[in-house]
Amino acid sequence: MKKNLTQDKLIPNDFRNNFYVSQNILGENLVIEVTFINGRAHHGETYIYDHDSLVEASNEYLNNSDNWNNVGNWSSTNNIPGWAMKTGLVKRIK
Repeated sequence: MKKNLTQDKLIPNDFRNNFYVSQNILGENLVIEVTFINGRAHHGETYIYDHDSLVEASNEYLNNSDNWNNVGNWSSTNNIPGWAMKTGLVKRIK
């Protein structure tokens, strides 16, 4: 499946109010846009990331995570985790 890119710009095809990576959606080429609406520190901030690229870049971290190994996903309603931001693949767009 073709990536959702236009001149190196990500085009979202999945919209959420929480950060989410999951083994169940790996390979679906999702570009996720997340806008936090929880009223906390990142309320109203919007980020975008290519799910599969982020998982691939974070494989070592995720494979050592209990959440990833036992539940099959990682999510956060408060922020983008530091390990995800450090990849440079998650961009704040608003």
